[in-house]
Amino acid sequence: MARPKKKAVKKAVKKAVTTKKRVAKKKVAKKAAPNAAVKKKAAAAKKKAAAAKKKAAAAAKRKAAAAKKKMAAAKKKEAAAKKRAAAQRAAEAKKAMKAKIDAVAADLKAAREELKVAAKREAALIKMAENKEAAVAKFVEKWTKQQLSKLEKSLKPKKRRAKRKKA
Repeated sequence: MARPKKKAVKKAVKKAVTTKKRVAKKKVAKKAAPNAAVKKKAAAAKKKAAAAKKKAAAAAKRKAAAAKKKMAAAKKKEAAAKKRAAAQRAAEAKKAMKAKIDAVAADLKAAREELKVAAKREAALIKMAENKEAAVAKFVEKWTKQQLSKLEKSLKPKKRRAKRKKA
């Protein structure tokens, strides 16, 4: 643009207004075009961010659901273990109780046998005592009779034999 300065100044003055207008128009046009592109880019970025956010939220949701499932499974497992342990303790307690009952039953059986033997012994002793009393009574009666007969015999006058004469 090899134009003289004077002309440029005049034109510049005249064109300054028009140039400014043109520039303003161009700026507006240029601004409008880039703004649309920027807006499109921004919208695309916004969409991408929203999609990423959605994706992240879904992933977080899945992660939370998985963690929740894991926790529920762990709780279930723990409850099952507790239930098994309680059942085992109950079974052991039942066994112990059964053992005690069996021991008491055995003691009771032994006591019953002992009682039977004692009752038999008592019956035998009673019978023996009765027999003894009968035997003692019989003996005493016999002995008394014997003694009385001895006494009677001693009280009777003795028969004296006559002495033989020597021939």
